[in-house]
Amino acid sequence: MVTNLPAEAKAKWLKVMDAKTPEEKLQALQEFLKEVPKHKGTENLVYWAKRRMAELREEIEIRKSKKSGGFSLFVEKEGAGQAILIGDILIRSQIMRKLTNVKQEFSDLPVPGMVRYEDVQIQLVNPPRTLPLSKTIGLIRNADEVIIAVNSKEELISIRNILEENSILLKKPKGKVIIERTRYGMAGIRIVNLGKLIDADEKTVRDYIESFGIKSAIVKIIGEVSIDDIEKSIFETVSYKPTIVVSQENIYVEDLPIINLNEIEKLPKIMFDMLEVIRIYTKEPGEEPTKDPLILKKGSTVLDVARKLHSSLAENFKYARVWGKSVRYQGQKVGPSHVLEDKDIVEIHVK
Repeated sequence: MVTNLPAEAKAKWLKVMDAKTPEEKLQALQEFLKEVPKHKGTENLVYWAKRRMAELREEIEIRKSKKSGGFSLFVEKEGAGQAILIGDILIRSQIMRKLTNVKQEFSDLPVPGMVRYEDVQIQLVNPPRTLPLSKTIGLIRNADEVIIAVNSKEELISIRNILEENSILLKKPKGKVIIERTRYGMAGIRIVNLGKLIDADEKTVRDYIESFGIKSAIVKIIGEVSIDDIEKSIFETVSYKPTIVVSQENIYVEDLPIINLNEIEKLPKIMFDMLEVIRIYTKEPGEEPTKDPLILKKGSTVLDVARKLHSSLAENFKYARVWGKSVRYQGQKVGPSHVLEDKDIVEIHVK
């Protein structure tokens, strides 16, 4: 069941969502917690909020340290997505050497490298060898996917337990919800249903999201989703990270993909597939498509493409023509909510 927070708490949470800096988020979370009633139904939410506040305090201290000549573990994302390597140091080293052009595999800071798959690159981050797993949680949360290097099933179980204790799930949930607040196009809650709603309908979802004061958003439903999943997506209490295990030994677990280190050439494609992104090529009327694709999440619409290119294209969007798998015929004229597929070509027309 949903937490059923009072209106005052929901209004405070909207301020948390709107906060930009760690300092603003910390202040907004403190105000939010004051309005949350303390009972069994809110225990998990309160626990998550307090832990998030601790992470923000640590991030603020790191930033202060960096300004005074210290350093930060944060790695800005590049390419189609970011993967983080954790686990056995020797296997991590071999993966970096074989898949990237990085010469220095370890340092006191995380070392990023680029892995190429077809016409895109995926960033691979290798944390410092001396940094314990418990101190890489922030890096893992920031990453889009995880590569776990192990020598045994016992090592994998130990790593997995630490991550799950920090609300980082490695097993893919039955469904997920992506809520994108937007000021473009028509106001209101627009639902892109690519899956199935359980024990709820679209009106219930709209009403629940609007109860937080959210007036304009695109809600993407992928797989089987309940109203509880809608709530979790608003509070971000649980983080799912697509994961691949790389091992020198032949080990098996039921719910995680595992490849042997000898099959490392398969990893770039697996990394790309785990990102759950699509490549979109754009074109001007009468011209050839661009060769460098835009990278968007699966379920993205034509309006998402316009928004990524330039805010004015989204604000003045009229229609688009699309070539690719998502349309019935090539060059089909579509509206802003048309859902795209990998390698589609989009030509946007404005008012």
